[in-house]
Amino acid sequence: MLLAKSSDGSGRAESRFDHSRNVLTMARLLYRRLPSVLGSENALLFELEAAALLHDIGKAAAGFQQWMRGERTNWNGWRHELLSAGFASNLSVPDVVIFAVMTHHRQIPGCEPGASNGRLHWISGCPEDWPRMLEDWVLNEPSAVTLWKELCDFAERPDLKAGSVSEIKAIALKPAWLDRTSRARQAKLISPERRVRASLLRGLLMSADHLASAGKGTLPPPVRLSGFMPKFTLRNFQLRCRVRGNVLLNAPTGSGKTEAMLLWAAENQIENGRLFYTLPYTAALNAMHWRLRREFPKDTESIGLLHGKAAHHLCEAAQRDYPSDPAKATEEALARQRLAHEAFYPLRVCTPHQLLRFTLRGRGWEQMLSEIPGSCIVFDEVHSYDPSLAGLTLGTARLFSAMGAKLMFASATLPHFMRENIRRVAPMHEVSPEANHDTDREVLDRKRHVIALVDDDLLGLTGQMLDVVQSGRTVLVVCNHVRTAQTVARELRKHLKSDRAVCLFHSRFNMKDRKSKERALSSEDLPRVLVATQVVEVSLDISFDAGFFEAAPIDALVQRMGRVNRQGEVPAPIFIARQQLSQHKIYDRPYVNGTLELLSKRTGPLSELDLTRICDEVYGSGYEDDEKRVFEERFNHRFFNQFEDSVVAGEHYPWIDQVINDTSGRADVLPMDLKSEYEQHVSAKRWLDADALLVNAYTSGLTPYLVKTADPWIVNLTYDNEGLHSPGSDY
Repeated sequence: MLLAKSSDGSGRAESRFDHSRNVLTMARLLYRRLPSVLGSENALLFELEAAALLHDIGKAAAGFQQWMRGERTNWNGWRHELLSAGFASNLSVPDVVIFAVMTHHRQIPGCEPGASNGRLHWISGCPEDWPRMLEDWVLNEPSAVTLWKELCDFAERPDLKAGSVSEIKAIALKPAWLDRTSRARQAKLISPERRVRASLLRGLLMSADHLASAGKGTLPPPVRLSGFMPKFTLRNFQLRCRVRGNVLLNAPTGSGKTEAMLLWAAENQIENGRLFYTLPYTAALNAMHWRLRREFPKDTESIGLLHGKAAHHLCEAAQRDYPSDPAKATEEALARQRLAHEAFYPLRVCTPHQLLRFTLRGRGWEQMLSEIPGSCIVFDEVHSYDPSLAGLTLGTARLFSAMGAKLMFASATLPHFMRENIRRVAPMHEVSPEANHDTDREVLDRKRHVIALVDDDLLGLTGQMLDVVQSGRTVLVVCNHVRTAQTVARELRKHLKSDRAVCLFHSRFNMKDRKSKERALSSEDLPRVLVATQVVEVSLDISFDAGFFEAAPIDALVQRMGRVNRQGEVPAPIFIARQQLSQHKIYDRPYVNGTLELLSKRTGPLSELDLTRICDEVYGSGYEDDEKRVFEERFNHRFFNQFEDSVVAGEHYPWIDQVINDTSGRADVLPMDLKSEYEQHVSAKRWLDADALLVNAYTSGLTPYLVKTADPWIVNLTYDNEGLHSPGSDY
């Protein structure tokens, strides 16, 4: 029996026939799930079937089979897909099929020095060691031909079996397909249509291979968004989102933006159309994932979550499926996280970075060719992006619109200049609450907050915080820095005499403690005081009675205020400390100073319209000088503006992983206090539990305390119920 998977203890043995059959089955399913806007094209199906059947035929080589049976430790570094492409070259299949088969694991060859990493090796116009590979193939060629005929019979593809399968000699592709000496080389000699077609086919083949290897034999059904039924009377602006086309929605926090988004998506969903919901922060993504699972309880298996730490959140759902088997729950959570990277879930909650991975041609970018056309994409809270990320996001949105996607931009705080930039993406229906409609006027006239500017820092305001708590009300404190949050929480705990009365939430907790805090904040029994950083600013459905904030730009303050008096019955007090405990500034001072100046001129409760006007005035004409230059460069990236001309089939850009995952000097570190617990989890192979103890932190100031020879890095700083502590006394 020819093997596709090893039987030497490294994995479950799988025959070549079984694996090819499973990949073919998944390829056909993926084809049937293509969005209807791509049309029904038999030629694509025939090409995809051929690629699925051919992709691993090269594994029949004698040496590869010896490797699979554990009779040798490697196969000389040779690539089985090269032999598969050579075999395909003897058949009557299009060049794009041969190309997809040859590149379904590796990129096209590299020519510059040291460029072989992750690429096929190529020397003097031939695969490296090609003659020796052919000698190894010939030893098992009769078995391979027999297998091929069996596969063709199973697939009912006599046309593929009909051609005589003679001895492999060469790979029948024009040199231009594989020439990376210049990006223009492939573009000059291969038409845009063929390059895009080859990329589409390659992406579908890779997805089919990955999903079949993951043991998947089916795809989850599409989420029928038309089944969404709001539990309350809809406001006018929500009803106006029931429109075909792109929408720009500007509405206050707590007014029902999520419901409006789902109504819009239901109106624009086509057959097999995908839905991507993007948010900038992990906590908000996790909360939205739970929210959508509640809204569509029959479709929970169709809703995926995609961000760097998604497995920890998904493990909670998996534990419900496997309550008595934590190891199985961990395995399932990791599998679900991997699936979110594939063309598997029809509805995905993700960061905008994951969509940028497509358009900036990161690994697996070809997937967008089959998933983006006809999709609905929500960009929530784009106000919070810096000029570079905003430019890349809007440039990506413009490309997706050109590919047939429908877009929705939604935010509580969209300055005028950002609305102008969004209008450049595509034609937009602009929706916001209208004063001449009763249900909308209720939102616009709602005055939820009374703001007081205080010439003090938050530590100096702890007495007032305690007064509010002792009156029976709850308090939200938002700080600009972790160290400030820890200091304020410590001071409050001295007086309230209970750790449970004061919840501390910031980015320097490990995932284990973050998840515990997210669960506490999702319950109806909120803590008496929540001391947090910016992690609470977006899409957490919480509501406190009073707020104490460090000074920040108006859009950040509006988001913080959205977690106070969310329903707006009676105006709630908001105290903004003009002074900051930390000496480090994270916001541009002109925006902070402009915000404080305008707020100081307002007296009495503020309406949502007041806040919108302040936001427009603070940001004025928007980006200037270097910020404007960076935004325009990113917005007009050639990958967006010259999509077909810039496509190089079979190539991705490893550097994009650094761009997408850029953590600005952050790293996952293990506090020394948790080293013993970490080692226990590793010994028990509880990988997620071990990973949940790591803290993602800036490392620039931690160098003297880091043990970089350890894996993971160990940090010799205290970790306790306040999270990871900073070195020294500097804020």
